[in-house]
Amino acid sequence: MSATVEKPDKEERRREILDAAFLEFSKKGYAGASMEAIARRARASKETLYAWFENKETLLNTLIASRIDAMASRVVPAAEKDPSPANVLPIIAEDTLRFMLAMAPLSEAMGPGEPGHRASRMIGQTIGEERKKFVDYILRCREQGYVAFDDDPFEIVSLFVAMAEGEWSLRLGTGMLDQLTDKMIKEHAQRVTRIFLKGLAP
Repeated sequence: MSATVEKPDKEERRREILDAAFLEFSKKGYAGASMEAIARRARASKETLYAWFENKETLLNTLIASRIDAMASRVVPAAEKDPSPANVLPIIAEDTLRFMLAMAPLSEAMGPGEPGHRASRMIGQTIGEERKKFVDYILRCREQGYVAFDDDPFEIVSLFVAMAEGEWSLRLGTGMLDQLTDKMIKEHAQRVTRIFLKGLAP
């Protein structure tokens, strides 16, 4: 009796296609990537791609949105369980750094003037929306006495994000560092949070 091979569910298949699209866009840019090449890389038919995504731009936008959703998906449950900045900020720092590193190849491949360059604006717009949520959170932290500051809250949040991003891309790109491990990311997030909260201590 032969064993039956389970087909991946719809959500898993969609994720595989988005991963394939990410690799193709990162390697060839928007102009160089084609729906046919993405389909081949995902071992899917072009018909499957067009059934889920109207065109290449829709696929790219969906890809970016999925990466941003993944970045934000851990913060809300963590904040509901324990809203203190000591608990929430390390998660934001980790996810910010992971997102930056993950999106770097895609951002570098999107040349100015390409239709796909709009993706960079979309990334910026969506990150801007997430930044507003972060500002609201840090203001609530101030109201609850976790932190104290008189500066523009957007500047405070921007400072934290810059600290979270650090110079990892530079160190990786110049060969100063071979790889950034999960342990290093977690330690960096804790260190950034500790320094940040020390500076905003009530």
